Amino acid sequence: MSDSSDQEEVPPHLARYREYKRKQELRKQKKAAQSAAPQESPQASSDNTSSTLDNFINHPLTTPLLKLALWVFLLLFFAHHEFGSVFFLVSIPVFVWQSMEEYKRGPRELSAYSVFNKNLEKLDGTFTSEQWERELKYGAAAVRKQD
Repeated sequence: MSDSSDQEEVPPHLARYREYKRKQELRKQKKAAQSAAPQESPQASSDNTSSTLDNFINHPLTTPLLKLALWVFLLLFFAHHEFGSVFFLVSIPVFVWQSMEEYKRGPRELSAYSVFNKNLEKLDGTFTSEQWERELKYGAAAVRKQD
């Protein structure tokens, strides 16, 4: 369907979603084949349990829900020991750090903040202090894009 160079450019969450959908389709085909042949062996029963567990583990919401449950449990634990507010305040920067870890920019994708771009490259349409100064001195009509 696609070559390996396309796979490198696919974001990780999209690759996980595609893998999840592929496994889901395989499970549907397997169930259809099993319904065509009604005899069931003990091995098939353990495969069904295994596929249910795989379905749960590979579901896109499993990890966030487990993280949320752990956070709520720890919050209640620390609140019981009168450190709930400390835990909450410490968890805020941890949450921010974790949410920033999930998204990585592509090689040609520019940041909205020019200080993080190679050669301090600015996005088109960025309003700079130099442009503002020129507009104040010479009027808005005097400002043109400068390369």
